[in-house]
Amino acid sequence: MFLTRREFGWAVLGLAVHGCSDESAIAKPRNLILGGGKYQDINNGEVRHVLSAVDLDAGTKTLTETDFLPHGIHRKPTDTNCLAVFEKIGPGACEYDLAAGEVARMIEPSSGRWFYGHGAYSIDGDVLYSTETVLATGDGLIAVRDSDTLESIGEFPTYGKEPHECKLLDDGRTMVITNGGGDLNGDNPCITYVDIASEKLLEKVRLTNAELNTGHLAINPAGSLVVVSAPRAGLSTAAQGGISIGSPGMTLHTVTKPAAVTRRMQGEALSVVVHSAANVAAVTHPDGDMVTFWSLEDRSLLKVIKLPKARGIELTLDERAFIVSYGTTASLVRIPVATLEPDSASVIDASFITGSHIYNWSRAMSELFYPGPFS
Repeated sequence: MFLTRREFGWAVLGLAVHGCSDESAIAKPRNLILGGGKYQDINNGEVRHVLSAVDLDAGTKTLTETDFLPHGIHRKPTDTNCLAVFEKIGPGACEYDLAAGEVARMIEPSSGRWFYGHGAYSIDGDVLYSTETVLATGDGLIAVRDSDTLESIGEFPTYGKEPHECKLLDDGRTMVITNGGGDLNGDNPCITYVDIASEKLLEKVRLTNAELNTGHLAINPAGSLVVVSAPRAGLSTAAQGGISIGSPGMTLHTVTKPAAVTRRMQGEALSVVVHSAANVAAVTHPDGDMVTFWSLEDRSLLKVIKLPKARGIELTLDERAFIVSYGTTASLVRIPVATLEPDSASVIDASFITGSHIYNWSRAMSELFYPGPFS
């Protein structure tokens, strides 16, 4: 997006030193959509980054400038105004105070490491986990920090290379992690399940298509797993991405049919969300200009919607509709679950969420503590 600096006059920028504000300080709209974005200032050509908060029902936006492009945004269970925000690949991370509309504290990676996109809070909110990669080797680690002080209190291996997303299962006892892996001559991508207390590997799952990495994932309460992927490092970015679906006791199978649709999955299959009641997974494909919907029961394709540069996807608070960010102006649109047809009357233009994900703060923001491990 190319916008003037004046158009960001209503953005909020601040820096505090004592953590997040009290949860009661912010009213809770029905659907508050969060995500990261970037724009180029046409006055000086500088690229700027923001965290955008869009009240979907009121149609209002609030922006906070950040030092990096926000990717993963994670809500603290004991103070839902306190958000941990991570850069996809780089040194950027912070604690964000939603009530105050400002960056509360920066989070620094350990020496020789970068953040790799996501994190998670423990079920009691006392601990903050994050995916990190050792730059010299590509080895993956889960960094463990005290959520109050943000001081390092430990780490454990992800049992793979270049980890990206992590989620907690089994009432917070198990962590599932996507490890993107190396190039075709290096370590294979995988999904690992790690027992947090013992730090031991419980299970390692690989995709049936060895040319895909493991990017983002979604899980339903029954334990079904959906993994979305980009082409592995070393392959063309225009090569096919993919979707892999499995249920407990079944292989995590990369879908190949219908071929007319899977051929359109150029580049990455980017964001995924599961509607548990309908047993449906929805996936965005930015380079394929589409959103696809899949049955978790038999991995069959339910619907394809043409939508230019579809990126982030979420559910509304009542779970009656999906929300998708799309297009060159990062618009938001609702897609009712009952029809799987975009509601043109619901479009909000210029959300500024040009990044990979959108999060509905008014929901739980991510699946937590579902059964596992997958096997």
